[in-house]
Amino acid sequence: MKTHIKLTQVMLAAMDDLLGLHFAAEKTLRGLVKKTTVRQLSEKEKEAIRLYEEGLQKTLDIIAPAGMIVKPNELILNDLHARTLYTVNWPNYVYPNWLSEEINFDAHMNICQFIYPANSKVIMKMLRKKVTEMRSSVRMLEQRGIVRDPALEAALQDAEELRDLLARGREKLFQMGLYLTIYSDDEEKLKKLETDVESLLGGKLIITKPAFMQMEHGWLSTMPFGIDELEINRNMNTSPLAACFPFSSSDLTDDHGILYGINRHNDSLVIFDRFDLPNANASVFATSGAGKSFTIKLEILRSLMFDTEVYVVDPENEYRELCETVGGTYFRISLESSNHINPFELPKSIRGDEATPGETLRAAVINLHGLLKLMLGTLTPAEDGILDKAILDTYALKGITLATEDAATKMPPTLHDLVDVLETTEGGESMAMTLCKFTEGSYAGLFDQQTNIQLDNQMVVFQIRDLEDQLRPIAMFVIINLIWNRIRAEFKKRMLVIDEAWNLIQYEDSARFLYGLVKRARKYWLGITTITQDVEDFVNSPYGKPIITNSSLQILLKQSASAVDNLQKIFYLTEGEKYLLLNSDVGQGLFFAGNRHVAIQIVASPKEAQIISTKPEDILAHKQQEKLEKERTAAEKKAPPIPQQMVTADEVATTLQHEEDAQQEVKDQDTTPPKTEPPPVEAAPAEPPKPPEAKRVTEAEDVASIANATLMQATPPQTNAAKKPQETPAEASAEPEATPPEKPRGKKKGEG
Repeated sequence: MKTHIKLTQVMLAAMDDLLGLHFAAEKTLRGLVKKTTVRQLSEKEKEAIRLYEEGLQKTLDIIAPAGMIVKPNELILNDLHARTLYTVNWPNYVYPNWLSEEINFDAHMNICQFIYPANSKVIMKMLRKKVTEMRSSVRMLEQRGIVRDPALEAALQDAEELRDLLARGREKLFQMGLYLTIYSDDEEKLKKLETDVESLLGGKLIITKPAFMQMEHGWLSTMPFGIDELEINRNMNTSPLAACFPFSSSDLTDDHGILYGINRHNDSLVIFDRFDLPNANASVFATSGAGKSFTIKLEILRSLMFDTEVYVVDPENEYRELCETVGGTYFRISLESSNHINPFELPKSIRGDEATPGETLRAAVINLHGLLKLMLGTLTPAEDGILDKAILDTYALKGITLATEDAATKMPPTLHDLVDVLETTEGGESMAMTLCKFTEGSYAGLFDQQTNIQLDNQMVVFQIRDLEDQLRPIAMFVIINLIWNRIRAEFKKRMLVIDEAWNLIQYEDSARFLYGLVKRARKYWLGITTITQDVEDFVNSPYGKPIITNSSLQILLKQSASAVDNLQKIFYLTEGEKYLLLNSDVGQGLFFAGNRHVAIQIVASPKEAQIISTKPEDILAHKQQEKLEKERTAAEKKAPPIPQQMVTADEVATTLQHEEDAQQEVKDQDTTPPKTEPPPVEAAPAEPPKPPEAKRVTEAEDVASIANATLMQATPPQTNAAKKPQETPAEASAEPEATPPEKPRGKKKGEG
């Protein structure tokens, strides 16, 4: 025992030395040093050691605040204001996890609980004394004829129950103290936070008070030192004490995955990877306009960055903008479109070399049974058998049997071939007549031709908005079957989004097909997302609830009052979560990931919101912007080139003449006296041009002749060209100045 105490003292001394509390360490270690050393340190040596230690950087200097001011009603640490509250009154009953609201409160706060076990024997004696006193009080009131006191009788009953529980060992008694320290940058904000916290606790009948004149002691009590300097406690037995434990799991943040939104409890980020769950399936429930398509499109856009292939069945043309933005493939499935899907097409080998002959054909025939039941309606067992034989015979006509190896390389039959077989089969005439509307009637052209669709892009969208309501479940069945064949043939991380999944759930065969995909998707690294707003139809289906239970990820956004009760039963929601869904805004709801769930706010960047928004005003503004950009681009392409201005010989000669005149004026001003004026001269003959000027004009002629060669050739000849030489433009422009004519240069023999 003594050795253990010494080791504890040495450890505490080492901790004090680490924090810089060297006086305590020196005092503790001094006894050990005396036993091992003979010579004591001199005063100079101690002073040198002290100065050396003062120059060291200590851990205490790093973690300690720069300054602290202790006031009667608050504590100031650097620029941070702090105030400590303690509980003085508790209600008779508390519900479990009541402290989670305070923990998730949007404030910087420290919450500390001190729990002290009490001696049961002493408590039993005290309770016995209290019970005796309360019984005496009750009898005295009865003897005096005074009306009974309900509070006294309730206290007596509680004391009796506690005595029984303590005597049987089912409960123990403790003392608990609850302290809260709130922080804020401003004193006014601190007062508001204090009021909010007191109101939050007051709603549970828990009364708090500030630790007036004890702020420093209260602040130290809420620090992780384990020191209770306030010592304001309340007696509690085991059950209410257990209810005070903060069972809270509001954080849903992983070190990898995509950002889904912001945690509304504590403003943390909800970052999650759905493929880390037991299965990657997801179910989304919300009313119309609550943001369910916005949420899934945001998930798709961010999942594409992690090399995830995405297939979407789009019933309302909501994913086209996103598909075109990321460079995906967009198929419009309708009776008028050129895209066709052959439901008889066989996939590649499902399991590679392990696949046995006939395995692919059997799987295709089973899926065709479900599809043809959607087309034909309810079948009798006899008709079902005839249909099965007709399907096998149809494949046999193309050389595909159960013994055929690698049947996917052969040309598959079409629905028209099945109709021909049924017409020649006894008992199949009525089914052939029903299927004729898909081959020759009003529904012809969609499912009776070979497939011309390639699923070789990272994102593929199938738009079925233009299909009639009767064809939508059939088209969704065929599209999902085509995607499922591609998924089984190649192992890769993929997502399949089925918007408005209630179209499949309302029919038993298609609902069974979807349920089978949901159960088997995990084995092929596939996550299926079902989106619906008709919660009643989805839940009431015998396959709707199993699909939900096989989805590890659920997103519940704003709900209507008529549907929230069913969701509460399925997801075991509390009353608070139920009212949260009823009062949620667009993009707000509950996010379930396995056993954890949080309240979430879906957020997107402005660029993401522009791409994935489904609001009509946003879509209209985006289309107008695209239209303006196209018109601007077209105008720039059609704009004529800027014409180049042609310089004539007259303009060149005039420019050179102006420059010479300006230079001559400058020379005349330098030689002529400034105050004398030349006498006026009447009708003075113009002087002949100087040789340099004539030379400049000749140079201008050469420049103009090169620039306007075409113009000179197009000039018509003069009528008197035989009598006098042809004048150049420069000479013609000089004619009004009465310049004497020059002799023609370069005359040929025989001219004029």
